[in-house]
Amino acid sequence: MRNYLTIQYTSMIVICFICGVLCYQLFEMAQIKQVITIFDQRLLSLEKPTIFWNVVPFLVSIIIVLFFSTHQYLAKIALIFIAIKMTFLGLSSVFLLVQHDSIKMYAYWWFPFQLLYGILLIMLYEVMKRQQSSRALKRTLPYNRVLILLFVFVLIGALENFAITYLFK
Repeated sequence: MRNYLTIQYTSMIVICFICGVLCYQLFEMAQIKQVITIFDQRLLSLEKPTIFWNVVPFLVSIIIVLFFSTHQYLAKIALIFIAIKMTFLGLSSVFLLVQHDSIKMYAYWWFPFQLLYGILLIMLYEVMKRQQSSRALKRTLPYNRVLILLFVFVLIGALENFAITYLFK
């Protein structure tokens, strides 16, 4: 069963990333910039982003996934949100490579950290979903697993800030 879920989520990430690349080809540049402004404004300028704008995008993602995955009937919305985030990863990756001509920023900062955030969001969704479907421990949250995932989010956020500091000297 776990292998099936791994294949399913990996396929979701790949398909959503490819759809993001296709969206870049289909949309006009004004529309792409509008989408990037909504999801993550850091890509629009080549200046070092403030710590506030480094924290806001992934903090909002965590809150949305936690909110929807804790509700029995709304859990699929969290998965749809994660799929949208992966689609945005594809769209923004092409934007970063084409508009800024910066393979260094893409390879060291954008792609690895956004992919890790997406994988961690999937893990958070699975932990919360599995707890909702468990009959023995109904209505209790897996605090230790959630806290570990939140700690990993903070650790990756700190590594991302270090990479941003290194790249935007």
